[in-house]
Amino acid sequence: MYPITLNIENRKCIIIGGGQIGYFKARPLLEAGAEVTVVSPEICPGFQQLKKEGKIHVSLKEVEEADYREAFLIIVATNSEEVNERVYRNASHSQLVNVISNHELGNFHLPATLNRGLLAISVSTNGASPALAKKIRNDLGEVFDESYEEYLEFLFEARKIIKKSPLTHEEKSKLLKDSIADMYKHSTKERYRFLARLLPVEA
Repeated sequence: MYPITLNIENRKCIIIGGGQIGYFKARPLLEAGAEVTVVSPEICPGFQQLKKEGKIHVSLKEVEEADYREAFLIIVATNSEEVNERVYRNASHSQLVNVISNHELGNFHLPATLNRGLLAISVSTNGASPALAKKIRNDLGEVFDESYEEYLEFLFEARKIIKKSPLTHEEKSKLLKDSIADMYKHSTKERYRFLARLLPVEA
């Protein structure tokens, strides 16, 4: 499998299946700005709440090919192997399809992902053991704690300033390398000092 980070903002994404598993897969899609539609005769309370909040579209019906023909990404999360396989077989080669119950169907897997603000660490075992992927993700959560959220915001801001500066390529590279020093991870004061160095001095 080829690892990739995907921009799905405003893209049409379809979840086939209205249960808890589909619901858990919907949240990351919404956080990434996708346009999410759920197709299922029934939906779980989580989906009902998202529908009430206007965050998803819902079609309370059995899935038909027309429901996902124009979708960019399809997640199949029903408890019917026949439905799951039919959706995969009918999808076009240009569509991204994930079948939750069978990693051999579909053309992409959903890795176990740790999110810390702008930081995302994904773990995949290529379907061999999702349980191990989740365990590794949880272990990584002990190392990459919540402090990385503010740290990444600092690095993002520093990078924007450095990239726009009139410095040489070598000078920019050195500053970018300097910005990931441990002292900036652990000290807000040092971060401010670093950013202050990057700002032009007014006459």
